[in-house]
Amino acid sequence: MSRALDPDTAASLSAGNPLAAYQTISNVFVSPHDGLLEIEILGKTHFLEEGQYALQDGHAVAISKLGLVQAFMVARQHLRDHLGGTMPRPDDDVRAMTAVILLFDPEYLTAANTRKRLLQAQISSCSDARARLETEKRFVDSLLTSRLHRHTKSPTLWSHRRWLVSTFTSLELPVDVLGDIRDVVFVAGERHPRNYYAWCHARFLMGLNRGISRPDILAAVQAWCFQHHTDISGWSFLYFLLNQESGSNIEVGCTTFTDVLNLVSSLHLVNESVWVFLRTLAASRLVGDEQCSQLRAVQAAILETLTTPPDQAVLRAAVEWCEAYRRRSEPPLADGQLRGKLDDNQQAHAST
Repeated sequence: MSRALDPDTAASLSAGNPLAAYQTISNVFVSPHDGLLEIEILGKTHFLEEGQYALQDGHAVAISKLGLVQAFMVARQHLRDHLGGTMPRPDDDVRAMTAVILLFDPEYLTAANTRKRLLQAQISSCSDARARLETEKRFVDSLLTSRLHRHTKSPTLWSHRRWLVSTFTSLELPVDVLGDIRDVVFVAGERHPRNYYAWCHARFLMGLNRGISRPDILAAVQAWCFQHHTDISGWSFLYFLLNQESGSNIEVGCTTFTDVLNLVSSLHLVNESVWVFLRTLAASRLVGDEQCSQLRAVQAAILETLTTPPDQAVLRAAVEWCEAYRRRSEPPLADGQLRGKLDDNQQAHAST
């Protein structure tokens, strides 16, 4: 949701009951729930009854934009009073006010840090650390995976989630890496394509090395890339995984390369994202010479069907690049360098 207010919304702020809006919306987050919420902000084209600020059906929540603006103003003042010491609030109230603030503005760093301090204090004073961390994780993941454009790519929220996962590991609590990648990273990547922050978080999760089923994760990521073959961030992460697997079994790289090439051949894909992945994998030491020959054959076959110069240029440049780097004695690109190449496109979308 954009923080910009249209004239009608701004004029309506003086109407209604801000405190009632705050209480209604904050209750959505303090009420117990066992799954992720699917949150949507309703604009002026959706009419709610007077005094109605939120609709909820199970895990699906719709919140009035006007009501959220009014609730944010109340929550921000409450937080200022609490942090300033003029009116200290109970822990539940602090969670409620910071939840409303982060729903309105995911980059409100003070709210995120307040939640961190509150969690740290609660964990140090009680034995039920896991339950409190799980509750916070559900809240953050609800924001990251809902249809809230700014939240899915919020560096503040992803940083908060990273802190949560690090706290899990420091307390020797289990972390479901495959579940986190599948249920959070994948969904956030769908909500906001080329989601740089989401895929960086996936790399962080892979670095935990705690009960990770790498073949399962590799298969899941490959399937996601097949369904989102224009998303360069997904392909970059798949290459990252293959680089990690390369020391144990070169067959993994060859099998993945063949699967992707078969997809490209059958659908005649010409987007740059998948061809940058193929050319980089073919030029690396993760596959053999046979795979390079297959790439040239598929490129030639698809080129015969193309009539648009930009698409032809993508395929020609991919094979030329592959052949140039394949002749060198050193591997062409490490994952970080590949990310640098791919992120020329990604970074342009990170602020959109």
